[in-house]
Amino acid sequence: MSGQSQAAAITGFLHQWRDGDASALERLTDCIYGELRRLASSILAGEGGPRSVDPTALVHELYLRLPGVQQFDWRNRAQFMNTAARMMRNVLVDHARKRKAAKRGASTGAESFDDCVVAAGGSQLDVLVVNDALDRFAQSFPRQARVLELKFFGGLDSNEIREVLNSEGEDFSLRTVERDWTFARAWLHDAIGS
Repeated sequence: MSGQSQAAAITGFLHQWRDGDASALERLTDCIYGELRRLASSILAGEGGPRSVDPTALVHELYLRLPGVQQFDWRNRAQFMNTAARMMRNVLVDHARKRKAAKRGASTGAESFDDCVVAAGGSQLDVLVVNDALDRFAQSFPRQARVLELKFFGGLDSNEIREVLNSEGEDFSLRTVERDWTFARAWLHDAIGS
C-alpha cells in the first residue's frame, strides 16, 4: 500500500471508529501499530539513559486511553499521530509523577501501566523537568513548543511535524520547522541546564 493510500485508509478508519464502528479501531491498529511502536520507542529514546518504560507498554497504555478521544473530528493520519504523541507525553508525565510519589512513600497503588515498568538504573532525563520546561516555553513560543513536543515526545521527523502543523490549517515550510526545532532545542537545553 502506498503512503498516500495508507494515509487515506487510516483517515477512513478514524471516521468509521468515530461513528461507532468498534471494528474500525482494530483495522486502524493493524495498519498503524508498527508506527505507534516506533513513535513510542522514539519518545522513550528522548528520555536518555536506560529506559524506565517498555515501548509496548506505552502503546498499550495509549490504547487504553483512546476511547476518550473517539469522538474527535478526525481529519487525517497526521492529526491522529499528533494526538497519540500528546497522549504518550501525558502517560509518561503521569508515570513519572507516580514514581516520584512512590519514592516519597505516597504510593498510589498498582496501575496497569506501572505493572509494565521495567527496572532501570543510571541517569535519565527527567520527564517532569522537560514537561514543565515545555509548558513554560509554550507560553511565549507556542508554535516552537509544538515542534519540540512533536520531536521530543512524538519522535516525529521534520517532514511529519510539518504535516501535523499544516493539517491544522497553517502553511509551514520544512525550513521553518527545522529553524523552530533548532531554536526550541537550544531553549530547552538552557532551561534544563539552569
